[in-house]
Amino acid sequence: MSQFININSQLDALRIKEFEEKFYEKISDNVKIVPKVTPFKGINTDLLYIKDNKILFVKFMDTSEELFSILDEELIEVMNEEYNMLRLKMAQQHSNINYNFVYIMPYVEIYDEYESQEFVNNNIIDKNKLKQIIEKEKDLDIYLKEENNEIELNMYLLDICPEYYVLNNQKHINRDFKKITFVNDDYEYSATMLDKNELKYSLSINYGNNLFEGGSGTGKTTIMLSRAIKLARVYPQHRFIVFVSSKKLCNQLKEELEILYKDNNNLEIHTLSSFLFKLAKKFDLIADYRMFKQDYEKYLNNLIKQARNVIKNKNMFKGIFIDEAESFKVEEIEFISEFLYKTKNILDIYYCNALNITNDLNIFKSRDDIKVNQKIDLDINYRQDKNLIEFINRFCQNSNDYIKALRPMIKNDIYVPTKSIYNQGQDPEIIKVIDLEEQIESILWEIDFLRNKKGLDYSDIAIVYPYNKKKLKNGKTIYFQYILRKALEEAKIPYMVAEDEITNITKKVGITISNIYGIKNLEYKAVIFCELEMLYNQTIGDTKQDYQINDFVGDLNKIYLAINASTSYLKIITTFNEDSSEIIKILIKSS
Repeated sequence: MSQFININSQLDALRIKEFEEKFYEKISDNVKIVPKVTPFKGINTDLLYIKDNKILFVKFMDTSEELFSILDEELIEVMNEEYNMLRLKMAQQHSNINYNFVYIMPYVEIYDEYESQEFVNNNIIDKNKLKQIIEKEKDLDIYLKEENNEIELNMYLLDICPEYYVLNNQKHINRDFKKITFVNDDYEYSATMLDKNELKYSLSINYGNNLFEGGSGTGKTTIMLSRAIKLARVYPQHRFIVFVSSKKLCNQLKEELEILYKDNNNLEIHTLSSFLFKLAKKFDLIADYRMFKQDYEKYLNNLIKQARNVIKNKNMFKGIFIDEAESFKVEEIEFISEFLYKTKNILDIYYCNALNITNDLNIFKSRDDIKVNQKIDLDINYRQDKNLIEFINRFCQNSNDYIKALRPMIKNDIYVPTKSIYNQGQDPEIIKVIDLEEQIESILWEIDFLRNKKGLDYSDIAIVYPYNKKKLKNGKTIYFQYILRKALEEAKIPYMVAEDEITNITKKVGITISNIYGIKNLEYKAVIFCELEMLYNQTIGDTKQDYQINDFVGDLNKIYLAINASTSYLKIITTFNEDSSEIIKILIKSS
């Protein structure tokens, strides 16, 4: 039984019709299906049927016999016009692709073809023809045209279903569809089709407020971008907007959007500040940019207050998507939601409590004040190897246990486990060293091991540390990034620093070195996590103080973020032991 039967959407263009479910139940194993395909603006089909590189667009018409008896000629004419529109677009843009387009009408018997005999005979399957197909007197394959070149067909699928692909993904999950490699602006990209479970979530779009919650690697950003592009393509007359908390992710999504959704004119991507700057320019809000540098928080709140007072009609977007919602304040989410249409709107919120590394973290404050109509839990990990996931899951469990032992009143888990879909993997290593000098030597040794023994490129490796520098209690400052860069240069190892411009689809020219904040939203085959001693909250001095527990969890979140940047190899290097650090104790217990 196809997973696509479980697509659940209130939107007509994405809704699974009654007979469509029965159709999915009878699809044979040698047929590939792409659901809810929008080949061109204004043309929505229910599925693309693929067999032996031959393709058939299928649209299910749940027209009743009673309605058809009244509007038969008009309905046939409308279908014929849509079919001719597809033919014209295909001739203009994809003349090399062989295809057909059929309408299945399971409740209607057509007696009179009027002036459309050829179209009715070749492109409409009424209930009589359908019965013959179900009873295997006829085969749906008779509607297939000539076979296509496999490479051309794969590139065509990327062109008409860009929302179903992820760029430069390290894992290739959906084996029904080949990995596509192509060049854009002299840079080589790869594109892989989402797996069936991700596609199900991408298409199960409902009106109202929808909360997606899941651990790192569970596809939140992938599903979000897929849903955003799908809606923008299905409803080209409406506007949609994506909000993210970091400039890095904003840059990455804009880059992906530019490649995948080439004719985009109705989908925007912003941080809250960049959106407010745009509003300030459009609606002549008073914007003092000097104040922005002096007090970012105060400046942002001032612009929000002005926008609320000045902009009278804020109903600009049919759909709003908020990724990294754990880094947004509730008041900011409420402000963003004011820009939705008043009815038939979609607000998607994507959330992971453990990825909140901002100063606004408060484990004692519930996020239940965000009103949602539907909550979706994501638990399949698409990023990491099995052994690494098991280590991180133990870290999640041990961290939750530690926090609840101190504060039993906290009912919700801060860290949620994920499920592996891969079998292979290497166990993470915790490497203890004596001092900073030995830590640098260990980093260089691990780089050599990953390169020469595991076959990784420099670009597959990231070195992560909490902060670029730290002031010690004795007044001295450790400039760790400077020390690390000097060591890499002396070893003639190429590196780059993870600034905002570096994204997951940026071409890397060496090892990436990054503090905790720079590594967010990035992933690498191997992560060397070092200088954990820089974290301020190794232990909780007074367990009676809520703020100390809250700060400790903030540092656990930094650990969680760093170890989840790795897909396969994780090396943790530290001079601390269990006696001097509760964080190290939790990590060692997890290994």
